Parts: sequence; structure tokens; C-alpha cells
Amino acid sequence: MKKILLLITIICASFSAMALDIPKGTFYFDNSLMGYEQVKFVFGSDSRAETYVVSMTNEGNNRWSITFPETVRDMYRYTFANTHLADGKISKTFSTVKEEISKTYNEYRTATTDKTIIVGGTFTPESGDNWAQGSWIAPNENQYGYSGTLPVMFINTEGGVAITSTEDYVNATYFIDNMGIEGVESIASPDSAFALEIRGRGNYTWRDFDKKPYRLKFDKKAAPLGMNKSKHFALLAHADDQMAFLRNTVGFELSRRLGLKYTPAQQPIEVVLNGDYIGLYFLTETIRVDKDRVNIVEQPDTATDASVITGGWLVEIDNYDEPLQVRITEGNGEIIRFTYKTPELLSTQQERYLKTQMVATNSAIYSTDKNSQTWEHYIDIDSLARFYIVQEIMDNAESFHGSCYLHKDQGQTKWIFGPVWDFGNSYRRNNGFFIYEYPPFGQTWIGEIAKFPRFQQKVAEVWRTFKGNNYDGLHDFIDSFVDQISTASQYNYTRWKKYGNGNIYNAKNDFVSYLNNRVNWLVQKWGEGVGVENIENDNHITITSPSNGVITIASHAPISSIVISDISGKIINNAHNVGNEYISECHSGIYIVTVSTATTTLTKKIAVK
Repeated sequence: MKKILLLITIICASFSAMALDIPKGTFYFDNSLMGYEQVKFVFGSDSRAETYVVSMTNEGNNRWSITFPETVRDMYRYTFANTHLADGKISKTFSTVKEEISKTYNEYRTATTDKTIIVGGTFTPESGDNWAQGSWIAPNENQYGYSGTLPVMFINTEGGVAITSTEDYVNATYFIDNMGIEGVESIASPDSAFALEIRGRGNYTWRDFDKKPYRLKFDKKAAPLGMNKSKHFALLAHADDQMAFLRNTVGFELSRRLGLKYTPAQQPIEVVLNGDYIGLYFLTETIRVDKDRVNIVEQPDTATDASVITGGWLVEIDNYDEPLQVRITEGNGEIIRFTYKTPELLSTQQERYLKTQMVATNSAIYSTDKNSQTWEHYIDIDSLARFYIVQEIMDNAESFHGSCYLHKDQGQTKWIFGPVWDFGNSYRRNNGFFIYEYPPFGQTWIGEIAKFPRFQQKVAEVWRTFKGNNYDGLHDFIDSFVDQISTASQYNYTRWKKYGNGNIYNAKNDFVSYLNNRVNWLVQKWGEGVGVENIENDNHITITSPSNGVITIASHAPISSIVISDISGKIINNAHNVGNEYISECHSGIYIVTVSTATTTLTKKIAVK
């Protein structure tokens, strides 16, 4: 039975010149060359003058183990030693203690190091000499083997051919091994793999990184890792995210908490491609028209009927020239590229309609009368406010420049902003500006829209409600996510050292520091959050629970959005229209309901029996 290390509580300094985390989990020492009688793990901090000595457990066959029940943060270095020092804390710097072991007591130890510790891995000295150098070896036969702490997706292309194009699919097979993780189902098997097609995806991320992102098209629908069934997914590499893979993860979570109609689901997964471990990836739902994604009518290609072409649009404000685009000149002289996703092929009538819509929207936005409401005839102000707040929290410098999606359903007159997608340019600049101020890239429309008082009021309303009710718990979400991927992240770093995240907890701390600074700055601009108990009722909107398991919502004015969340902040968007009311069927519990019209937002806490 493995020896369990007693939890050591350490008060960490906010910053240190060199910082190392001792990760939660079990790792090993190969004693075959050193031949220590007793292996002790010694680690500590110079800045706080504290060092810890912990005996390791002999597992036999020259393999010694140690288990940490919790991550110990902000250490300086560590060594493996054959020393008489007793287990526990020594109130001396690590540098002092390691010198005493070697020079005062003439005892053997390995060279000190701050190399990232691989949970499940084995530290292997290169010789039996005193102060021997060493390295971490993953537990699998392949040095770049997967950690097994996350599900693993195995993909094999037909004939082992390389994937070299973002346009042409390659035939392949796949299966997903759940690695024994509770609540996750495996898909297929090595002996009975499923068919799929795979190609590259992205522009800059495909061209400039060795760790590539991919687009997947399954032969038949599947629900990988608990996501909704579909054939269409992406494997996002996030090779440029050196903040603990938190940029997209938190951006997506904020979208859910702010109640955007659809946010792509993503799940971390390790990937083996043609027998080669290629690292930690994020299996992600792609943005497309579908009842479980962007839930609008799918407009047919090359339609000409005037009643059909007014809706069923999914469009991206793009930062690259693409062949399937409509382009206009923004009011500030910049070119706006609208890449149409649905429909994919336009008739003359469809192309004319899309261009006319965007020219009219642009003209209304650049009106000199900032009390005008004409622009709101084209853009849904509530969805834009929620989309915009997500981008501001993330300080996403490219938010309205590329990967910025709009959609419009048949029978609707307004364009809806969303879903969110790419947060790769978050937290890369000075914190003291709104995203439309001094942008490194163009920020389509938003700088001009921000001049309208009605938009400013809507943003403030949504912000205060969100900050007071749905922001809490975000840091717990971050901590849980990083714990989930921490070991796989170490294996990913072994595979792709040049892409960062060698110490994922330090990377997380950097991200959280940016996030906290940004939110505090926005509080100065927009105010503190307001709890639901302190929000005044709106006489034009009623939210009641007249019978068991039902929430009823009614309004004298047209409702632009309804967001229902449980007390934990999980969004439950299941309200449907019945006559002049919206009905939501829920389990018993406490819910927070936010209803918006073009002029007001009402938030109410309600108990469902």
C-alpha cells in the first residue's frame, strides 16, 4: 500500500523569482543507479527560508514512490537524497539544506532542479555519481506517451498519410478510450474503430505552429465525452495559449453565465495520431446551423424566393480574405468581410440581400444622432450587450475583428451576435482600455455602437445583474478545470516544450491575475453587481411559478431573451412560447430568471416546487 504524504500547508508569497509547484498525485524515483539505502524527497523555498523532507516508499525493483494529496505551490527547487535528516519542516532555505546534505553531512543526492514533475512519471538519474543529473520519464513505453488521466482519442489515417491541407479531408478511423474515467463513455475500440474524415483547420494556428488544430467529420453521429450528437467537431490545439489553456475555456464559460443562446461545448482530451502522441487537445463543437447548436432554419443554397432569403443566415465577420464573402466599407473606412457559412452558395438575390442588410446596418450605426434607435432595427441589443461583456472581461483584442459570428432566423428582423469562438488574443495588452480603444486590430462597429446611450444603459444593466448573481463560482470553475488537466498538461509540455505551460499552476495564477484586474477595472467603469433581491420589479414583465415544476413568463412588450439558471449558475434555456406567455418546465429548486425586452431587463429569484 502506497504511503500517503500528510498534507503540508504552505503560505505562498504572491510572487517569487523562481516558482515551482509540487503536483497532486504519485510520482517515482529510479534508484537502480544511485543505490540509496533510503530515498528522501527534499524541496523548499529560499524566499521563505523553509525546506521539507519526506521519506519515499520502496515499491521494490529499485522503484520508490511518493504521493501528494494536494498540490504544494510556490517552491524553489527539489532533490532526491540519501540523508539522515528527519521528515518534516526545516526553517532554513532550500539552498542551505541541500549544501548541508552534500558538504556538511557528506551524503549523496541528485542535482537540484526545477524541472516540471510528471505525475505518474519516474525521475531517472543519468549516473550513480553524487549530484547526478536526471530527467522525468513518462510511464508509457513511448516517451511522449499520454498521461491516461483524460480520455484518449486514437486517430489513424488511411495508409498513415500526413494531414497537410485545411481544404482536403483525409480518410481515417478513430476510437476514444475513456481511460476508466467515471461518467465518460468510450467510443468504438482498437479492433472496431469508426470511420471519420480529418483535415487541418485555422489560418495562423495552422500555418505557424507545429502542434496543429484539426477539423473532424465522423462517418456517423456520435456524442463524444457527453456532448450532443453530431458528425462535426474540431480538435483545438491552443498551442498559443500559455495561460493554462484558460482563454477559450473561461471565455466559453462566461458566455454560458451571461446567457448567450448557444455556447460551443468543449472537453479536454489527449490525442494519439498514427501512433504518435500529439498532446492535450480540446474536442470542441463547431459552429454550424443545427437544432443543438445555432438553432435557426437552415436556409437553402442559391434560394431566390424573397420570403426565404430574409432568414436562416449564419455569418462571420472575418479577418481573412475568403472566396465566399460579401464585403462592405465600414463608416471609418475599414473593409468589413462577411464570410457566409449558411447558406454556403448564394444566388444573386441572396448576395444582394446580405449586402443590403449590412450596408443599412453600418449606415445606422454611424448615424451622427446617437439617440437614434434605427440601428436597433437591425441588431438585437440584448444579445450584443451580452456578447460584448464577455469580450470585455476577456480583454479580447480581436473580438469584433475575426471569428465574430452573427445569425438571423427566418421570421426575425434582427441579427443576433454569437456564438463566441476565439479568445486567443485575450490579455495581450494594457489593461486600462476598452476593447475598441487603441485596438491592435480593427474592431468592427463596436466602438461606434458604444457611443449610443441606450447601448451603454443596456450594458450596465446586464453587467450589474451578471456580476451580482452569475459571476460567483467562476474561480472555483477555473481551479477545477486546471486540476482536471494538470497531469495531461505536463505530458503535453514534454511533447511541445516551446509552447509553454510547463508549470500549469503558475500559468493559471497569471491568468487569474489578469482576470481579476480586468473585472476590477470594469467594476470601476460599470459599477458593482446587484443581487436579484435588490432589483426592482418591472410592471410590464411578470415571472411566476403558478404550478409544480413550471415557470411562467409574460410581458406587454416583445421579449428579446430569456435566461434561466439554477442556483449554481448553470444555464437552463428551455422556455417555449405558449400563446402570450413563455413556459419553462423545471425540476423543483431555486432559479434565477432574467427576461429582457428592447428597453428593460428584469431578474427575479423564484422557487419552483
